[in-house]
Amino acid sequence: MFDQTLDPFDTCGCGDTGYLTTRIVPVDLIHGVGHIENVPIYHCRSKHCQEFTIPPIVARRIDDIAEEMESTQATEAVYTWIANGEQSLDPLQRTNDQNHLQAFTLQFSGREYADATVMLIVPGQAIFFQSTLEETEYYLLRYEEDSRTEGTWFSFLKFYYEERDLTYEDFLEWSEDGHLKEIGRVSLDEVEDALIDEFGEWD
Repeated sequence: MFDQTLDPFDTCGCGDTGYLTTRIVPVDLIHGVGHIENVPIYHCRSKHCQEFTIPPIVARRIDDIAEEMESTQATEAVYTWIANGEQSLDPLQRTNDQNHLQAFTLQFSGREYADATVMLIVPGQAIFFQSTLEETEYYLLRYEEDSRTEGTWFSFLKFYYEERDLTYEDFLEWSEDGHLKEIGRVSLDEVEDALIDEFGEWD
């Protein structure tokens, strides 16, 4: 389920702390200049800063999308992790579930709630939170694909992790042995209220 992962913080192109967000990025194509929407980048949030950093894994995906744009003579595209032909999702299609989920999860980058902070995002799949009250206490909001139910649903889980740093790779291996306690399931429309109920308001 977890295909790609990006940390919520890195470095902006100006050298300051960069926060994970999305923006439209221009690309040079054989037939002219094109634009790709919803590209994950790191930016310092300064209104005066025009710099940003594109993560290496995102840059490689942009190259693939640019090739497909050239093959179809397109000048606009929407960023997705999934290549054309995989799971019947087209990276040049403007509206699909994957785009919506990516945009939804990325909007949580850098959020600090009263009792928890966002510490890791897997675009389109999951958001990890670390408690500000107990440093070994974590929460996971994970997308659950289920064709039997209508709408978009997430499982909300809680776990304790004793190691100093939680990485995505370590989590995958560690979680195979259980450890996760499901708090409940929430629909896409209920996520914001559920997080505020659990963690308090966010800045």
